[in-house]
Amino acid sequence: MQEQRTRRGLLIILAGAVITMVLSTRVDYSWTVFLGEHRWPFLVKVMGQTVFEGESFGGVDPVILFLITVTGVYYLTWKTQREKLIRWRPHLGFILTCAVVGGIYVVHSLKWIMGRARPEPVITGGLPFTEWFTFGPHFVTEGIYRGAFPSGHTAEAMILFTLAYVFAGTPGHSIGQRVFGWCWGVAALVYASAVGIGRCMALSHWLTDVTGAIVLSWIACHVLFHHVLRVPEQIGYVHTHGQLPDTPPVWELRLCGYLLGVVLGGAAGILGLRGIGLGESTGFIGLALAGALLALLAAWRMALFYRRVRRGLNPPVVDNG
Repeated sequence: MQEQRTRRGLLIILAGAVITMVLSTRVDYSWTVFLGEHRWPFLVKVMGQTVFEGESFGGVDPVILFLITVTGVYYLTWKTQREKLIRWRPHLGFILTCAVVGGIYVVHSLKWIMGRARPEPVITGGLPFTEWFTFGPHFVTEGIYRGAFPSGHTAEAMILFTLAYVFAGTPGHSIGQRVFGWCWGVAALVYASAVGIGRCMALSHWLTDVTGAIVLSWIACHVLFHHVLRVPEQIGYVHTHGQLPDTPPVWELRLCGYLLGVVLGGAAGILGLRGIGLGESTGFIGLALAGALLALLAAWRMALFYRRVRRGLNPPVVDNG
């Protein structure tokens, strides 16, 4: 029953993502220009600055401070034997994994692969406007570039959305905790949208860069929570056995390490194929082959490691009869 509900939830999220992207694509250019023309200087300034770069406190700085705290507590859960602290380990690992996958891997790989130009150089500088689902004018042959799709600031803000799953999706939580989780989820979506609107007003991102970051982050969050890290399953194991499953140390971050190889290899392979299609140097053939090889090797190692994790989550039943 729980598995069916989880799959149904994923289908609803995917359907909502498709509808959101279709609708925002239709008004992408016009609404972005409108937001740029009617910008709120305060919102633009706050959402674009960060205290970690020597500026004033910025709109996404709370997320960075939150992640620093989560990382520290996650480390302590593997180093201490305090039961109340250890029980939060699955949730902390989930939050960190979402930050790495959604906030880094997805965002930066797509920025490099898609090469979409930002609004400012398109509107004032003559670069062509391209849809979010097509390759843009930027490519690796020009050196380092800052692709527009998806919005990194918005994806970073969506990390706080993970707490909605922690409180509303964990077995054994009270009705009050679940209601708080739903309310937090709504607030996190509003916060991420405000960050995204500020970036659109600054003409740093298109509307679909923002909506794309939100839906991709939500999908990653749901899949990681229910289907990859299986947080409810880990918590259920605790309720049944009184302890966490026997999984490898810091296995969530180690899984992210293997996934990094898959992402880097996949991105290199796609960029290599695009370079071949654009008629660039024959070196892109080697890039495509090397990328594919790296992605396959990393995926194989990741599958082997994840198999070990699954054995810890679902240990074999011993028949003592």
